[in-house]
Amino acid sequence: MSELKPISASFRRLLVWTVGLNIPGWGVIILLGLLEHLEWTTVGLSCAAIFVLMAVLVFSRLADFDKLIIYAENMIASPNAAPPVLEASATAGRLLTSLSALRTMWTDQRNEVAAIAKSLQEIIDSLPDPLLLVDTDRRLIGANAAAENLFEINQDLSVPSDTRHGNLDLARLIRDPRILDAADKALGDGNKTSAQFSLPSPVERTFSALLAPLPEPALDGTALIIVMHDLTERLKMDRMRADFVANASHELRTPLASVLGFTETLLGPAKNDLAAYEEFLDIILKQANRMNRLIDDLLSLSRIELREHTRPTESVNLEVVLRNAIELLEGQANESGAQITLDFSPSLPPAIADPNEISQVFHNLITNAIKYGGQGGRVDVTSTLSQSCPPDMPVKGPCLKVSVRDEGDGISKEFLPRLTERFYRVDTARSRSLGGTGLGLAIVKHIMSRHRGALQIDSEVGIGSTFSVYIPAATARPPPQEQ
Repeated sequence: MSELKPISASFRRLLVWTVGLNIPGWGVIILLGLLEHLEWTTVGLSCAAIFVLMAVLVFSRLADFDKLIIYAENMIASPNAAPPVLEASATAGRLLTSLSALRTMWTDQRNEVAAIAKSLQEIIDSLPDPLLLVDTDRRLIGANAAAENLFEINQDLSVPSDTRHGNLDLARLIRDPRILDAADKALGDGNKTSAQFSLPSPVERTFSALLAPLPEPALDGTALIIVMHDLTERLKMDRMRADFVANASHELRTPLASVLGFTETLLGPAKNDLAAYEEFLDIILKQANRMNRLIDDLLSLSRIELREHTRPTESVNLEVVLRNAIELLEGQANESGAQITLDFSPSLPPAIADPNEISQVFHNLITNAIKYGGQGGRVDVTSTLSQSCPPDMPVKGPCLKVSVRDEGDGISKEFLPRLTERFYRVDTARSRSLGGTGLGLAIVKHIMSRHRGALQIDSEVGIGSTFSVYIPAATARPPPQEQ
């Protein structure tokens, strides 16, 4: 039945066109018959002949136009539809040429629009900050790669805009009322606005958002652009700076108060007490040395941070640096009864390092091992060549691994991630009694960051701790931006 409908429709169209075109001719012939200029037999034959000839003429033309209609309908469904072969109509041929030219123009324009859309998507995907496109109903229309990764959503540009992302409402992505109120306000009054909001999971992060409404909704329905900037690290650094100032002030205040207090005592009640003089002066000297070490470490940390972006380029023999550091610490080791051993292979290549800074790394690590390794403990310093650097190191290729192992009480696993924080101590009282400033491992961490190296800490309670540093070997390949 579906095939008979087009045939009957074509037949009816052929009949209507043929009869309509024959009416003027038939009228003239019938008029001649009425005026007895033609016999009625001749009139009938003439009308029949005209009808047949006109039907043949109309059929050949209509067939071509039917092909053009089908071609046009096919182009709507498939732009690459093959053009028909026309048989008789020159007019239909001209129309076919125009349709083909129009199809080519549409194809070019469609490809151009698709290329522009792809380029725009690539541009917004390259933006480091998350970006969301929202319609007037606060539903998600689009997102860049950073936003998709942040909110774990997928975007398929081949899906129509009204169903993309499943009509995801902004409230399902960001449940903070501050950003939702700001979005409603921007959509309501048409003015740019900003808001700060937090995402609680998987790790709490804080963002600032700029919400810019469009004067008129775009073709895909976009009415609001939301650009987000991650403030988490900046706020964390601000808190760290505030904590650093507070901790530094506190660390300096304690020995300074001791110096002032004992000095006042010596100038007052204990002015003529020789035994008190010797005892208090010894305390003042220890506290002054503590302040001096703290100031030296603070200055060292500041200098290292200023140069942290500049990687050292010198080739250094680590064996020489290690032996010098151990020699300087022999007196301290003898006082605590510690024994320092060094296992260094002479076949190891040199390292890319700043000799003074890398010497400070070894000095800090060995000093800590002597202090916390226990009375009469053993400190083992070993070096090896590792063909692959740890994943967090930016350089590729071999690196030198230097490990400092002690036989102390060890450190619980939960404290290990915080050991490199400034002024962090597992046992504050013990650290201060041993003369620690709380900055030694922070300095090591920043020096290794400047050297594009890594620091790893392994410890087990009751057995001891091992602090390992990875330093790029002279044959290691630097990251592309540093070549």
